[in-house]
Order: sequence, then C-alpha cells, then structure tokens
Amino acid sequence: MKLLIEVIFLLFVIYFSYHYIILITKMKKTALIPSDKNDLSAVRKFPQKTLDSPVISKNKLGLTMYAVMLAFLIAMFIIGKYTVNFSWTYLYLLFIPLINAKDLLNVFAVYETGFICGSRFVPWENLESFRFKKIDLDHKYYGYSPEVNEGYELILRTKMSSHTLVVTEEEMKEKLARILKEQMKGA
Repeated sequence: MKLLIEVIFLLFVIYFSYHYIILITKMKKTALIPSDKNDLSAVRKFPQKTLDSPVISKNKLGLTMYAVMLAFLIAMFIIGKYTVNFSWTYLYLLFIPLINAKDLLNVFAVYETGFICGSRFVPWENLESFRFKKIDLDHKYYGYSPEVNEGYELILRTKMSSHTLVVTEEEMKEKLARILKEQMKGA
C-alpha cells in the first residue's frame, strides 16, 4: 500500500512539474493575444482586475510560489520516505495548494499551439468547446465594474476541465471567437 501511495505521489509531482516547465517555455515566446495594453484590459481572468502581461518578468511571484510548492512537496516526500514517524495520511493535504495552483497567475494568452489560462497551458487539441455568455443582472460576475457588467463570460471546455474568462470589449470577443473557431476546425 505504501508503495502505491508513493507511486501516485510521484506521478502527481511529475505531472505538475511537467506543466510548470511547459508554462515557462511558452511564456518565453511571443503571444498572439494579448498584443498590446488594450488587449490586456479587454480580457480578465478575475473580474476584479485586468490581466498581467504573459511574460516571466511580470509573473515572478506566482511562478516562484509554484516552484516553492513543488519543492516543498518533493522535500516532504523525501522526509516521509526516510523518517519512520511520518504518516502518509497527511500527504494528501499537501496536494490542496497544487490543485488550486491554476489560479496563481493572472494570465491569459493565445499562442499558435494553444493558450495559457492562469498557470495552465492548454494545447489546441485539448479544447473541446467554447461559448460566450452575456453578463447580465443575474450573472455571478455582475457588479464588479461597469466594464464587466457590459461584457461576456468566455467558457473554454477542455478534456480535463474548464476555464472561464471575462471579455469586456466586443472587438476582443469577435477576435477570440474567430481564433477559437479556426482552432476548433483545425483540430
């Protein structure tokens, strides 16, 4: 049983480490969207604030926190492996920060091979569907700001999860819809 838990733990750590490395390599490349400051203000990961630029220098804190969480998990695994008094039942609690790590970065960027939403890079072949939902009086994002009240919620469904964004401008909505439709046809 202990061996099974260790293997599952290592698979999780490898999975999250792989996504971290992919995220950093994609952030080093130039994004199609956002291309300027207007694009950064037209799309929001969180309705309260505009996006951060999808470059490493603007997201050092979030990327460092992600790396520290991974290092902490690995350290706890090593301590647990070589310490007799360590209880493996507490190991599950260590995954709670990593599961919520998708919201560490306030980033959305579209690349030729996929998109970054938060701290996840999603290749185009994993995108299953998308839709825009008008933000009206009954919407959960209504009331954050006048820009959000007049905008749309973009819901991107992938094979494993879904990602939501707020689009505040009609031009950006049309631009994203065009790109997403092209990618859906190509996949």
